[in-house]
Amino acid sequence: MKNTGIYARLLLTLALIGVIFLLIMATIYFIANKQEKLMVDSSKVQFNNEVKSLVSLKSANLKQLVYDYSYWDDFVKNISIGNKDWYIENISSILKSYRFDYVCVYDTNFKLVHEAGLDGFVGIGLVSSDILAKVKVARFLDYFQATPEGAVAISCATVHPSNDPSHTLSKPSGYLFLAKKWDKTLLDELSVICGAKIIPLRPSDTVVNQAPYTISILHELKAWDGKNVARFIFVRSANSLRLYHDMSVKMALILLVLFLASGFIFRTAIRKWIVKPLLLVTDILKTEDPGQIAKLQHSSGEFRDIGKLFGNFFRQRDELILAKEKAEESDKLKTAFLSNISHEIRTPMNGILGFTELLKSPGLTGSEQQKYIDIIKISGDRMLNIINDIMDISKIEAGLIGINNTVSDINDQTAFIYSFFKPQAQDKGLAFTYKNGLSANRAFINTDHEKIYAILTNLVKNAIKFSESGSIEFGYELVQTRHALSQTETRRALSQSETRRALSVLQFYVRDTGIGIPADRQKAIFQRFVQADIGDTRAFQGAGLGLSISEAYIEMLGGNIWVESEEGKGTTFYFTIPCQIPKAEIPVEEKPVEVKIVPVAGMENLPKRLKILVAEDDFTSGFLISLILKDFAEQIIEVTNGTAAVEACRQNPDIDLIMMDVKMPGLDGYLATKEIRQFNKNVVIIAQTAYALVHEREKATEAGCNDYISKPLSVDLMMGLIKKYFDK
Repeated sequence: MKNTGIYARLLLTLALIGVIFLLIMATIYFIANKQEKLMVDSSKVQFNNEVKSLVSLKSANLKQLVYDYSYWDDFVKNISIGNKDWYIENISSILKSYRFDYVCVYDTNFKLVHEAGLDGFVGIGLVSSDILAKVKVARFLDYFQATPEGAVAISCATVHPSNDPSHTLSKPSGYLFLAKKWDKTLLDELSVICGAKIIPLRPSDTVVNQAPYTISILHELKAWDGKNVARFIFVRSANSLRLYHDMSVKMALILLVLFLASGFIFRTAIRKWIVKPLLLVTDILKTEDPGQIAKLQHSSGEFRDIGKLFGNFFRQRDELILAKEKAEESDKLKTAFLSNISHEIRTPMNGILGFTELLKSPGLTGSEQQKYIDIIKISGDRMLNIINDIMDISKIEAGLIGINNTVSDINDQTAFIYSFFKPQAQDKGLAFTYKNGLSANRAFINTDHEKIYAILTNLVKNAIKFSESGSIEFGYELVQTRHALSQTETRRALSQSETRRALSVLQFYVRDTGIGIPADRQKAIFQRFVQADIGDTRAFQGAGLGLSISEAYIEMLGGNIWVESEEGKGTTFYFTIPCQIPKAEIPVEEKPVEVKIVPVAGMENLPKRLKILVAEDDFTSGFLISLILKDFAEQIIEVTNGTAAVEACRQNPDIDLIMMDVKMPGLDGYLATKEIRQFNKNVVIIAQTAYALVHEREKATEAGCNDYISKPLSVDLMMGLIKKYFDK
């Protein structure tokens, strides 16, 4: 070999490559033939299953109808009576309705009591004594029977009362037989459905081989005793096999030419474009190395897309893991919430419904009635608080709550909260104090005072709820800091000169000597519905939404909230609100005054008795409004929809006041108000609704309403509105 020339070596190498290639081609050819055989076998199995399923499907209606008709009280009765008209109307009608060919009924003595055939079909020989004896035992029987007109599919069953659909609780009252011919019409229908030619065979016919690239299936119809009744060959063309064979030969020739012409080029290209990227793929699957993924993403062709898919896959996998954890946590919280909210709603409902029933008791004293009414009022307020919390958290989720900043007196708010909760604290024997951090002339800041009020209310209410003895203190102080700090950190920051350049914040606190919060739960308490997940607090009222709502409001205002607590000793909640404190003191007399509607003691100062229209589709709400208004109304007109409200205004132009429910069938309250305003600009319209969303007041104003009141209706607030518009 050493003495052989270069040309010979090249020829020998080429010959060796040719031999190897021929071996490869022979292997490919062998594999292709095996694959073709596997495809044929697989196609036969699939085709056989299709044929069996199709035959079974064609028999299903026959079986189902025999089953449906074989437990029927009227049928049982008429087998013994022999009412021919009943059989014609109820049994013979099966044939045309369901395209069957023959029906017959036998009594328990195996006597034929009724039979009918379609298009002259005669069922002679279809039912033998052996078959009757077998169906009497088996209760249901399906078989095929040979007749002069061809094979017939037969389903039969014993007849039983309607309370025995399984045919096992009672003795047979008779026997029902249904038959369907397997004639040319049925075979043509099956041929179209399965896309195959169906060839009937006589018992003496032998199965012959079909043409190449066709698939044939022999299907036999069995009699009740297992003997063959008829045979059919289903033949389907397998052009895909022919195409596969032809393509295999062509591909072999093409591969031979390409191999001889491009072997070396392929070797180089494959190494560069396939082998190296595949090695990267293998390494990525083993190590998940981001560097290797980056290399694969810079490869050419599809491997670049595979690299991107790897990157997306690992990123999405991490996101899915995180989403799964969040979903599990959310599911746990929601389950706990449903459990707690059920308790929180049912408990006050128990008080409302229970004491409402007790009010019906005869002989109640006036003090007992008042006590029951007070309990009902307390239970109703408690339920309304739960509903308001749920509505608030829903509005926060939907982004329907915005910031409404106004100049507010913080000292006035703390004083109001102190006055509001002082009776509750005193009832529990708690020392209740508060502390302001700004003087009366500097306590004016630009913020959303309603959200400040809601936050402090939630925190003080929790402090009272979870404290059985000791004291509660709340208040605020002015802090110069760049971020929310704990109390210790705040004192340290105030002593440093760098805080002179920091922003001003008000740091509020609510401190109690209650049960405290375990260290491992101090972060979880700000999650929604979390109270229901803490076993120690199950005895306390509330849905576990207050702290979550407070945290959301504080974040909207640009502040932070945190807690410091020791179990069994008490808890202190802190939260901060960014603010700008005026440099110069503001005179007290310049304090902005918020105008509020106050409860009205009486309506005796009204200039006249009013003509009032009440538009309300709910009977209870309409009755309540009418009762509230009756003492100063000359006439009350009641309607239950917007169309009737508009018509009532047209017929009564002297109406003084309209109480308009915004949600009514047909024309709603807003649309009705717009129509009324087209011909009556002066009538006072007050919208009243059970919706509690922020934009409802704006919608009422845009529709033309003078004012707005939300349900549940407050008697004092309604009186105040009427006083506002008519006491002039």
